[in-house]
Amino acid sequence: MTAPADLLDRARHHLDIHSRALASLGGDDRASVARLVHQDLADLLPVLQELLEDREQLAAKLHTARRDPVTGLATRAGWTEFAERLVAEGPTTVFLCDLDEFKAVNDTYGHAAGDAVLAATAQRLAGWCGPRGGAGRLGGDEFVVAVPYTGEDLDGRVAELRQILAQPVEYRGRLLPIGASVGAAKTVTAEKHALSGILGKADAAMYRAKGRGRRGRRPSLPRRITLALRELLRLAA
Repeated sequence: MTAPADLLDRARHHLDIHSRALASLGGDDRASVARLVHQDLADLLPVLQELLEDREQLAAKLHTARRDPVTGLATRAGWTEFAERLVAEGPTTVFLCDLDEFKAVNDTYGHAAGDAVLAATAQRLAGWCGPRGGAGRLGGDEFVVAVPYTGEDLDGRVAELRQILAQPVEYRGRLLPIGASVGAAKTVTAEKHALSGILGKADAAMYRAKGRGRRGRRPSLPRRITLALRELLRLAA
């Protein structure tokens, strides 16, 4: 794609060429026409400049909308564009990750520590998914990864990813405990709504993992009672 500055330089170059060509025709009438054409084109240059500046600003806004400022990962919109292309190319696996200890980190150590955890998680996910995959931050402490499906065992891949995300994050001399509930699903078709379907399945798998307790362990009896009470209160509301 031609850069806006190059387009502007090209317009100025053509303006100069046409002005000299018209002026060289000779005769008062032709010289007058040349001056009029030159003036008309000169008047258009500021308009062109403004249009090109608007295009640059729009491109910057689109980039910002597709890139999360805290983690550097793709936003939901940016990741969705990538994942749709990947699904169209062939079988795809999606992993949804929800951090287990994030609220405790924020409450105990502050939002700067929380941002450090988010950034570390993003770096781990980007490294794990490799050059053909793509990671994104959906919002809050929820992340998503899409990679080509190559026949691997999903349970094994989920366990691998959960182990990577369970490593403590170093922050100002402290090791912040963190973990993640991970769900995965795969698609082998490139149908129109394949991505939304696979996201729904991965989301359900993630919440099943979260229901089994932190980092995939089955909750203790008190935790189960707490979850049951919350559900009863929700239903009664």
